[in-house]
Amino acid sequence: MLLASPAIRESFGVISELCAEHRALEAHAAQLLEIVAAPVPDAAAVAALRWGLAQALLDHCNREDLLIYDRLLSSGDAIATNIAWRYRQEHGLLGPTFANYIAAWPVGRINREWERFRAETEALMAGLAERIEREEQVLYSHVERIIARRRAAA
Repeated sequence: MLLASPAIRESFGVISELCAEHRALEAHAAQLLEIVAAPVPDAAAVAALRWGLAQALLDHCNREDLLIYDRLLSSGDAIATNIAWRYRQEHGLLGPTFANYIAAWPVGRINREWERFRAETEALMAGLAERIEREEQVLYSHVERIIARRRAAA
């Protein structure tokens, strides 16, 4: 059996690391959803968790931009390039969307409009979950395909 080159092992490792970051984001989202499911606001718990989620999301997006999008865009593969451009455009909206959500919901407003905050939070977390699923099913599969093609050509 041939051993994969260090570059190929690294590429598969990058996908595994990004998927692990997705699991961490999902865990943050689940904690936030658990808090907002309560009938009584806990704005302090929300505030702390939101900032942690925002930082984790920003870090993940920056890594994904470098490790996935740049790789797909420079692959020379028309299908992968097209998908990378579409996903990257959506990807660029994640940070601002989350920042706007945090800015729109200071602690006082969370306490006053708990039900509305709950609904917005649930919708935002559903969007994040859907995005993670699409990245893993569609985007990452193209990275794996390109890696496998390069491996076969080597």
